[in-house]
Amino acid sequence: MKYSFTCDQGHEPQTFTVEADNDEEAVAKLMEQTQPHLAQVHPEMAGGSPEDAKQMIMSAWTKE
Repeated sequence: MKYSFTCDQGHEPQTFTVEADNDEEAVAKLMEQTQPHLAQVHPEMAGGSPEDAKQMIMSAWTKE
C-alpha cells in the first residue's frame, strides 16, 4: 500500500511517500523520511517526541 504525508506548515507543500505493508511500517518509514525536513525547515519541531511526530503524520496521511 502507498502512504503519503504532505507538510505545508509555513512553506510550499512537500509530500513524502512510502510503500508499506501496514500502518506501523508506514509511519516508521515516514518518520525516518521526514527527519531531514524537520531538522532543516522546522527545527523547533525536530526535538519533539517520537509519539508527537507519529500522531502528526497519522492524522494527515493518505493511503492508496
